[in-house]
This record gives sequence, structure tokens and C-alpha cells, in this order.
Amino acid sequence: MSRAPRGGKGPKGKGRGSGGSGGSAGSPSGGRGPAQTQASRTGVSLPLQLLAVGAVIAASLAANLQTIRYEFLNWDDSYYVLENPWIRSFSAENLSHIFTKPYFNNFLPLHLLSYSFDYAMGGLKPFGYHLHQVLLNALNAALCFLVVRRLFGSVLVALLAGLFFAVHPSHVEAVAWISSRKELLSTTFLLLSVYFYLEARGAHALRRAPYVASVVAFTLGLLSKLNVITAPLFFLLVDLLVLKRQKRDAKYWKELLANKIPYAVMGLVALRRNMGAQVTAQAAYAHDPLQYLVVKGHAVWNYLVLLGGLRAGSPDYDTPALAASIVPIILNLAGILVLPVVLWFALRRGYRALALGVGWIFAMLLPVLVFPLVTYMADRYLYAPSLGFCWILGAGIVELGRRAAPGAARIGTIAALAAIPFVGFAVRTAAYNPMWADSEKLWTYAMDRSKDYRVYANLAQVRINQKRYEEAERLLKLSIKIENVTSYRSLAALYYATQRYPEAMTAIEKASEILAKTGNDPMEQAELYYTRGAIYWVLSQQDKALQAWETALRYNPRHPQAIEWVGVARGAAPK
Repeated sequence: MSRAPRGGKGPKGKGRGSGGSGGSAGSPSGGRGPAQTQASRTGVSLPLQLLAVGAVIAASLAANLQTIRYEFLNWDDSYYVLENPWIRSFSAENLSHIFTKPYFNNFLPLHLLSYSFDYAMGGLKPFGYHLHQVLLNALNAALCFLVVRRLFGSVLVALLAGLFFAVHPSHVEAVAWISSRKELLSTTFLLLSVYFYLEARGAHALRRAPYVASVVAFTLGLLSKLNVITAPLFFLLVDLLVLKRQKRDAKYWKELLANKIPYAVMGLVALRRNMGAQVTAQAAYAHDPLQYLVVKGHAVWNYLVLLGGLRAGSPDYDTPALAASIVPIILNLAGILVLPVVLWFALRRGYRALALGVGWIFAMLLPVLVFPLVTYMADRYLYAPSLGFCWILGAGIVELGRRAAPGAARIGTIAALAAIPFVGFAVRTAAYNPMWADSEKLWTYAMDRSKDYRVYANLAQVRINQKRYEEAERLLKLSIKIENVTSYRSLAALYYATQRYPEAMTAIEKASEILAKTGNDPMEQAELYYTRGAIYWVLSQQDKALQAWETALRYNPRHPQAIEWVGVARGAAPK
């Protein structure tokens, strides 16, 4: 990768940027005026750029179009879609609830609103929801192309980055799982925010219109998922590389920080709105600072391996055992430092593509490293961060091709080098995608890779639906070795289905006890009270059943089964 010139103002015109075919690596505006065309910025005609965008979109569709035939999964899809009353119409009541109330431990109104459009188009058929996922991913791949082209002034680097992003295996979970819509939607707005910021960022001052558009897109991203909150850190890195001054005095830092204030305000508002609703990790490591850093450092190393496509993905990962010896502890702690250290090295050496790529990965991973999420790591958390890796890889390949081959042979060399990771990513994606076709395939696959209670509980739910009760009970008894509401609620459903009503009530009581300790979840409370009412009803305790169902409706006024059975219990027709 080429080094940045030292000192003076930001480079203009045709610099020897990383993979640049015109424009300067890392200088988004390069001091050029807004009237300049995209072709003059990059040295590539507009038709060829459109062809490149088309290739990126085609690669994305080819890699993921098979998912439109997949089913809903028994992993949050019921909460977000199948049993979500607030997406069934665009009524004033529904929209008011979506935009004012947390739902399922999050306040992400645009995420929920996107399902409303799917429901309006096709009801509860999974096809439309999956198609929406695939199209959003293709849009994001195209936006990746635009952002990287704007960032480095190179259509070739942008094309490679977009192609790698389009087929990257770490994206399978985010695309194939409907409940992961938030990753796709937030990344759409994130990339728009970055693009507009790069449009706004000149060598001297910000242009107002694209800057406002960037803040608006950032705000929409926050309403889709909170992880975009760290985007201003990347904007600050861009500024540091673009605003070259002989003296970095107080005026310089004031200029850099002042334009981040609107982003910070929007971020803090969204953070405060979500903090009261989010569920945090209850594992022991989350309450010990050293153990927390060790576990998160371990996650970073795993993320880097996944970015390289060097291992297969998984819907669930077991929290690592905490070793007592000093060497594993040091190695895992080093994971926390590896990205900042590489960023520092790249800045010192002037490797702009590397600095911006690593800075992007670190900024986008920071929320899942800092916040003690229930899941210590997940493939979907790499969806947005992976772009930084893709452009580092693309810029590195272009630079190698430039150095290794002269003239006409250069493109062939770059194509041959790029084919290696592209084909590797595409093959791994094609192999992993079918595992997400339905719940049984997913959790059977996961059983070989994880011993997490959620894997057992979710596969047990599949077995309950298949009336394979003995196997389901065995799996649930494995899952309750870690106390959790889901497994006990599923046990209650199993015992109810097999007419073991006292055991069902005991399981409900245990689930309620756990829920009281872990925090009040209205959706869970409604399910527990509904099941409690069903048990009372078959035991001919109608008054207690009615009371339980009415309580369920206080927690979730739109619970359809509770509404129906309250009507039955009162001797009235269902509403």
C-alpha cells in the first residue's frame, strides 16, 4: 500500500493512492469542487462505473437469492413477525406504538416498520421478508462500492471491495435470518451517512447540504440499530487524514470535534432510549473487568478469522473457558489491542487504506466489545465491520498487481489475485447458506458446534412441533443446566401437550422466578400467563384461567390467543 505524503495540504489530482486510478487514497474530496463529475474524479467513464455496480449487485444476488425459499425460524422470528401485532397495519395506533415504545428489549422503530411493509405486501408468507433481506444486502453491496470509490478515488478498489462484500460468508446469518433485518437496514443508513460525509468533507470546510444529509442518515441508522453510534469515530479518522495542517492547535481540534456534536447528540438520545430496554449478559465474566476483557479479546481473534473466511460460521458460539495460566490470558487480552495497534502503525507509516480499513473495523466492532451483550460474539456483528476488511483486501490486491506486473498484464494479475478470496468466500457462503433454510437444519447444524442452551432449547421446540416429545424433553433438560426462561417455558408447553399439568405449572413457576431476577420482559410475561391460563382451563379452574389471560393482556394487549380465550371464558365470541 502506498504511503501518504507528509506535511502540507491534502494531495490533489492524481496521486499514487492505494489502488488509485485517479484521485488520492484517503482524501475523499481532495480539495476538488462539488461540480466535478464522478468520471473526472476516478478517470473511469460513467458507463463502466455503472457496469461495475451491476457486477457487485449481481454477485450479491447470486450468492443469496436461494434464501427467498427459506422459512421463518424459531429464533426471534415469531416475536418480530409471526406474533407481532404492531406490524399488521399502518394504523395510527400501530405507528404510535412502534415509534414510542420499546419492543422485544429494543427501541428500533425503523426495524419494525420494515416488517410492516413486508406484511402489507404478502402477509405472513416468508418469501417477501426474505426477498427484502436479499435486496437490502444487494443495495448495501452497491453502497459499499460507492463509499470505497469516494474514499479512495479508485473504481478498481471499489469493485473488488464491493465484490468481496457481496459474497462474504460472515454475512450469511444477517441475510438469511429475517430477525437480523436490523443489521442490514442500519448498515444501509450507515453507508449513506458515510457517503454524504465524504461528499461534505473538503480539504478546508464541510459542505452544508451533504453534511445535513449525513446527520439525517445517521439518525435513521440509530432508529434501525444502535451499533452505528460509533460512526463519528470513523469520521474523525477521515478528518485527521484529510485536514493536513502545519500545526494541530486548539483551533484545528475544535474544527474536527465541533461537526461531530450533532452525531453525538443523536447517539446519546438513542443510547438513553435503548439502555432501559436492552438485556445484558448475566454470565459471570460480564461482572469481572479482567474476565470481560479476556473474553472480548478472544472474540476479536475469532472475528478476524471469520473475516478472513478461514472458518465456517455458526448461529451460536460457546463462551470460552477462562484459562488459569498466564499465556492464554495474555494472548486473549492482546485481541483487545490488536486493532488499535495496527491502526497506530498504519497512521505512523502513512498507509491510508490500511488505517481507514482497520479504523472502520474497530469503530464498527466497538459497540459489541464495550456493551455486555447476551451473546458474546455472533457472525451478524461482522456485517458492517467487514467492509473495512474488504477494502483493505481490495486495495492490497491492486497494489500487489501494480507492483508485480507492468502495463496490460496488470489487470490480469489483479483479476487472478482477486479470484482467490472471491471464489473462497463464495464457496463458503454457498455451503453455509442452506443451513438456514429452516429451524431443524439450523439447530441440527449448530448442535455439532455449540453446547449453548439456546441451541438445545430451539431444537427442542422443533421436536415439540414434530410431537417427538421424548427427544424434546431430553434436549430441554440439557438446556436448563443454565437457568433461562425460554427452556422452562418450552418445558411447560411440552408437559401441557403430554397432559402432565402439575409439571407444566412447576415449569411456569420456575420461568417466572427466573424472569423476576433477570428483568421484566412484557412479551415473556404475556406468554407465561397465557400458558398458565391454558393449564388452569384444562383443570376446569375457569376463574383462574380468565384471571391469567387478563394478566397476559395487560403485558401484551395484542396477544391473539389471550384475546380469543378471554372471550371464550367470558362466554362471548372472540374479538
